[in-house]
Formats: sequence, structure tokens, C-alpha cells
Amino acid sequence: MHVTFRQMEAFIAVVDHGTFDGAAKHLDLAQSAISRQIQDLEAWFGFDLFDRKGRVARLNGPGREVVEQIRLALLQRDIFDSTLLSNQVLARKLRIGITELTALTWLPDLVKAIALEYPRVTIEPVVDLGSNLKDQLIKGRLDIAVVPDAYLHEGLIRLLLHSAPNSWYCSPGLSPPDGKLTVHDITSYTILAQGKLSGSGVIVNKWLNEHKVSSRNEIPCNSLVAVIGLAISGLGVAYIPDVVAAPYVTSQKLIKLHVTPSTPHIQYVAMARTDSFGPVLRRTTEIISSICNRTQ
Repeated sequence: MHVTFRQMEAFIAVVDHGTFDGAAKHLDLAQSAISRQIQDLEAWFGFDLFDRKGRVARLNGPGREVVEQIRLALLQRDIFDSTLLSNQVLARKLRIGITELTALTWLPDLVKAIALEYPRVTIEPVVDLGSNLKDQLIKGRLDIAVVPDAYLHEGLIRLLLHSAPNSWYCSPGLSPPDGKLTVHDITSYTILAQGKLSGSGVIVNKWLNEHKVSSRNEIPCNSLVAVIGLAISGLGVAYIPDVVAAPYVTSQKLIKLHVTPSTPHIQYVAMARTDSFGPVLRRTTEIISSICNRTQ
């Protein structure tokens, strides 16, 4: 009997997804196949790797001791494959976490660029708020996350990307005659924001705190598109990426406000786990950097 990469992949998938069912869905296998792979792996080690009480698969003591070694073995396998195999035949899944802004702007160009370099790589985009994406990355459920640089990133590879210009917008009927506001004026309006799970929401709250003001009324919303709709409806002022707001300004559905002092632009980063950052992920982050910086 010997350990196989399939067994190690099944083990890491269960660790990352927390259940045998989640691992099976990720690897496109039957749950019985995952169970068999884990049983064979445990038979080789001579001890159990999981505490099987309850529905969640939790690592036991021996399991926690071997998980990093198995991650390292899979990383070395990826390095080996990338060194010997042509990009044209290299096959794997690539789970990329992105925010709504990326999905609305440069995602199509990214998908084309990755497909051109790695035609057999399957891209699985996950669109969510920045905080959720960071958490999924840490848990191993994503390979790369492209998020605002608003979160602690200890133990993660971090590559600076573009800085997205954002501004305050509102409906024409809500704008002052000259379109000028101070940070204190902003707080007299209802603020339309994506909330504390969003990088932009974290940055706006930090900006308000730095100027010792707080919003009197706020409508939190997890969707950037919905925030735009609320702003067009005249329900408040919103901090929106300029590239997304531009067509609504052109159609006179939104007015760009001139706020002083200015709110910082949103700096984006690509992040990956250090224990899985092999050649394919390294090259993918380079492609991400090229695409997103070129399209800003």
C-alpha cells in the first residue's frame, strides 16, 4: 500500500470544506469515493485523521500534525507538474475570489487571458464581499482572492494591484447647487454603503472616524449594483467606483459630488496562501496584475 495524490487531495478538500460532502462537490466525486480515499489514507498512516463526531469533519491531533506536510507535498507536486508539463496540457481547477467591481469590469479579460495561457485550466470565480473572500482564502476554499487592501493579511502572499478611484454620488435632485460637500455635510445625508464586510465600507468608516464624524443614517447593502440603484432613487449618497458610475453620470441619473477632504481611493491586492503558492498561482497573479492595471 502507498499514499496517492488522490488520497492527499481528498484529505485536504475535507479539511478545507469541513465536510465529506463539501469535498466531494469540490472534487466532482461521489461522497463514498471521498470516504474510501480517506479510509485508505488512514490505513496507511495507521491512525484516524478526523474526529467523526457530528456532521463536521474536524481534524484530530494526529490529523493536525500531518495536514501541513500533505499541503507541502501537493505544492511540490504542482511545482513538478509546472516544470515538466506544457501549459497547453496542464489541467487543474483555479478558484478565484473576486468582488462585484471586478465581476463588472475586467473579469472577462482575465478569463480570456488565463484560458490563452492555460487552455485546460478550469476557472471557478466566486463573487462575494472582500471579508468573506479573505476568510474563504484562509480556509483553503480559494486559490487567489482579489480584494480591497483593507484586511489583515498575516501568512498570506500579497501583490499590490491598481488603486480604484471612488467618489461620492447622488441623484440630481439630492445634490447641492454647486455639488460641493464637506465630510461633515456628508453625515447629514443617508449614506448608502456596502457595510463592514466590504472593503470599501471599511475604508469609508475609517475615513469618517479619522475626521471624528459618524453617519446619522445609513442603509447597508451587500450589492454594489443595488447601492447604485438606491442612489439613483434619491435615497442617499453613495461611495461608488468611478468606472461603474460613469454611464449613470452620462445619462444624468447620478451627479458626482466634490467632497473635501477627499476620500481615499480603494487599493486592491491579489492574495494567496503561502502553502499553495506554486508556479501556476504565481503566473496567474501576474496575469491578474497585468489585466486589472491595464483596464483601469
